[in-house]
Amino acid sequence: MTLALVGGTILGLSLAAGLLVICFIKNSEKTVGQWFKQGSFVEVINLLKKISWPKYFEAMLRGSTGKPLERPFGTPIHFFWLDRIQFKPVYLWRLPLDTGVPVDTQVVLGPQAQKPLILKIPIMVGGWSISAVSLKTKLSLAKASVLSGTATNCGSGPFVKEVRGQADKYILQYTRGYWSKTEPVLRQADMIEIALGQGAWGPAPKRMKGYKVTPGLARRLETIPGLDLLADSRLPEVESLEDLKSLISRLKEITGGVPIGVKFGGTHYLEAELELMIEGGVDVIVLDGKEGGTHAGPPLLLDDVGMATFPSLCRVVRFFEKHKLKGKVSLIIGGGLFTPGDFLKCLALGADAVIVGTIAALTMSNVQLLKSAPWEPPTGILYRDAKDADQYDPDQGANNLNNYFQSCVTEMEAITRSMGKSSFKDIGRDDLVALDPLYAEAAGIEYLS
Repeated sequence: MTLALVGGTILGLSLAAGLLVICFIKNSEKTVGQWFKQGSFVEVINLLKKISWPKYFEAMLRGSTGKPLERPFGTPIHFFWLDRIQFKPVYLWRLPLDTGVPVDTQVVLGPQAQKPLILKIPIMVGGWSISAVSLKTKLSLAKASVLSGTATNCGSGPFVKEVRGQADKYILQYTRGYWSKTEPVLRQADMIEIALGQGAWGPAPKRMKGYKVTPGLARRLETIPGLDLLADSRLPEVESLEDLKSLISRLKEITGGVPIGVKFGGTHYLEAELELMIEGGVDVIVLDGKEGGTHAGPPLLLDDVGMATFPSLCRVVRFFEKHKLKGKVSLIIGGGLFTPGDFLKCLALGADAVIVGTIAALTMSNVQLLKSAPWEPPTGILYRDAKDADQYDPDQGANNLNNYFQSCVTEMEAITRSMGKSSFKDIGRDDLVALDPLYAEAAGIEYLS
């Protein structure tokens, strides 16, 4: 049981206990027997079954503030469970891979770009902005990426030269804001990710309140401290397909040909969106399912907008196969992925690499959460405005995240060997079986009837 789950369980039980106490105090002139007989206890229990404690808590916040809520980590809803899909090991029909033969874990992103991005492992942390997390957290991510042989992502905030100095492979987000779009900044990227939106937020606009724009952050953004910042719902530079083509062509020219990706959230218009992106000349598709995390977002956007990771992945893979894009355009998938089994199943279904977020935050906090607990959440020490942010040790965090990645990759290698394969790239849908006909039909894999 994770600390986050323990904390959530404790909070839920505390809420239930609080409601019971309130009801008991309200009926304090009655005996306990009379209170139970009257049905007050049953009413509270029925209430907690009818509406979950998170929904109750959020309703109370809405009633108190009258403002949109900001829920961290994305939606708690699991729309699909990847454990409904299993791998198929072999014994004699095809021999497992001998332990003396290494497993190839490398991934090439943007294989047709002039400067493809080559990573040792197909796992990355998604974009975390320095407007949300601290400089020490960003440095920790960069150091972990070097240790693991993967890439670090700038996120939707400004370019940070200190982070670039620590990173080997650096992905720069080209955002819906005005910042970090000068040629000297763009030239420092090993890949550019045009960020149209994400799974948790969709393309909804984001506004950062002025009180969060501290002098230090304002200098990086080249703005006025205390001034609200807005990332619009769309790229101001792109009003048509021709604009997209022009932007991608310009970015390739400025950077000398690094891969240009487009990041967006799962949507039911997936194929129509992909057609425009491919025609625009993109090298990498970064697809974020709606289970993806976020620093803070309105519950309505998190729970009720977009499409889940599993069907999004299945549909984009079918699109790639129909248009013969495999090996030409890379596919990165993310959103609610936590385990090495999740990662390898996504690769088997057709992705080239995966991105994680929430699980990385928990891993990077690890033993250091005691520096801020119990008054902060498990990952509170990572945030830019956290009271104890200065106590975070980026080297310890980098080691913890690297250990997590290495552990995952080693387990993924073990599964690969059990199927008689010598590379993650050799694993496909014929190595999977579904325990549910819905999953089998969506993914185009065998159903274990």
